[in-house]
Amino acid sequence: MFAALGEEPGFCRWVTRLGRQATPAAPTRRGGWSGAALVYLRAALLLDSPRSTAFRSTVDAARRDGALVALVVGDARWVRGRGGPQTAYELAELRPDILFASSDAAAELGVPLEGIAALPVITMESGGCSVHGRRLPSPSSSSDADALAAAFCVAFIEGAAPVEAAGRAALVAAG
Repeated sequence: MFAALGEEPGFCRWVTRLGRQATPAAPTRRGGWSGAALVYLRAALLLDSPRSTAFRSTVDAARRDGALVALVVGDARWVRGRGGPQTAYELAELRPDILFASSDAAAELGVPLEGIAALPVITMESGGCSVHGRRLPSPSSSSDADALAAAFCVAFIEGAAPVEAAGRAALVAAG
């Protein structure tokens, strides 16, 4: 099961289309989502939300239960508005397993994403993504960000290597 904290209906729809279960979830006072293999959410919920403490406790509890944490960095304006290096530092403190960032947002952070997350995924403006320096372009000029994130997470949870997961994601996102 995948838990998507916050408003992530597109991610949940794609996870379901890919044969897995996804649950839109809200933070809970007593902890995480038991049985979740992965918790997916926007970084802003952990850094800027009035409920950031509740979101952090839910993420921490899910992590203790064995779930991976996948964060999505906001757009480049969000990063710039918070101060790129400060945002990078705060993201690194969260220790996400997977970090999705557009190439513009990654540039605004101003640090190598490998110092923030175990597995950074940079989404390319032309479609597709880059993982560990390997570019996996989309066969289409348009790409669905929710589809890319969902397909990457599903493939990775199913045991695909990061580059293989990125290749699958690029194909699914091209739709």
